[in-house]
Amino acid sequence: MRSIRRAFTLIELLVVIAIIAVLIALLLPAVQAAREAARRSQCTNNLKQIALATMNFENVNGNLPPAYGPYAAADSGTSRANTQALILSFIEQAAMYNAFNFQLDVHSNKANQTAQTQIVSTYVCPSDASSVRMTGGSASLPLGYNNYMTSSGASASPEGASSSVLGFQETNTALFGPFSFPGLDRTGTAATNPNYRVAKPARLADITDGTSNTGMWSETKRSRSSTGGAAELPANDPLIVIQLATINNQVPDAACSDPNPSKYITYRGQVYYRGAISWTQYYSHTMTPNSKIRDCTSDSFVNGHIAARSYHSGGANAAFCDGSVRFFKDTISLNTWRALGSRAGGEVISADSL
Repeated sequence: MRSIRRAFTLIELLVVIAIIAVLIALLLPAVQAAREAARRSQCTNNLKQIALATMNFENVNGNLPPAYGPYAAADSGTSRANTQALILSFIEQAAMYNAFNFQLDVHSNKANQTAQTQIVSTYVCPSDASSVRMTGGSASLPLGYNNYMTSSGASASPEGASSSVLGFQETNTALFGPFSFPGLDRTGTAATNPNYRVAKPARLADITDGTSNTGMWSETKRSRSSTGGAAELPANDPLIVIQLATINNQVPDAACSDPNPSKYITYRGQVYYRGAISWTQYYSHTMTPNSKIRDCTSDSFVNGHIAARSYHSGGANAAFCDGSVRFFKDTISLNTWRALGSRAGGEVISADSL
């Protein structure tokens, strides 16, 4: 007697497929969440390494790195290195640090071409999935980018008041962040090497609010600009930086919420080494993380309301002057966030406000 082999019926096969699909649907979010948790952990570690590098710079040099570095008297103002470039040797990137000639224009001089085009892995958040790189610099090549910014403090005007005769005069220094923005003599004549000036540095001792209460670094999102041209991105793109003639020091201007600005910058985060430009260098504590208010800068380019912005849901990581890294929710009180930005404001920060 022959045995009869029984195959799956169509209905049974469909049931099995449906069960597998349900299991995949249930497991996929968990897998994605685990991957994002790993990326967020790596992002936290990046900030930790950057904060420790900054502190090591202070230990070796007796002061924190300046917000932007060496410049000649005839410098246009936006061709100096930022803090990110100045601490390269402290994040195991001595070769790249040495590739820069900081006495020359770091962005336009071909002597700095090699360093301009490098990507520093420590400066890249693993949750940044964009492959867009801006072409520019001294040879119109793809430039290295950056997801981590220094704190300008609780003020959008880290240089203080300006004067065409006296240069920049520091005011409201209690609101400043840990990095010193130099007073500039705009009336000087061209300097020759090694006759160049360096920004007046700050020290950890200047942070009287306490190193654990003063923000040092946080995150930023990169724009999708590949040329830096204003026409490349629409005016309603969430990552543009609105350009105004002047801006308020502590409160974002109403024009920062303009849905259709006439002037704006498109290459935030797309140049990792360039200083004296708000959107390539720092974030400010004048807006909460991932603020709905749009970022804005003044015609000077140095001053700006630039929020910490993160690829991680619900908030952003921030590194402090004691080397610690904490995650702050988007819903943090603005007053608390501002207090965490100033280095000598004297604010009292309660634990339940964080």
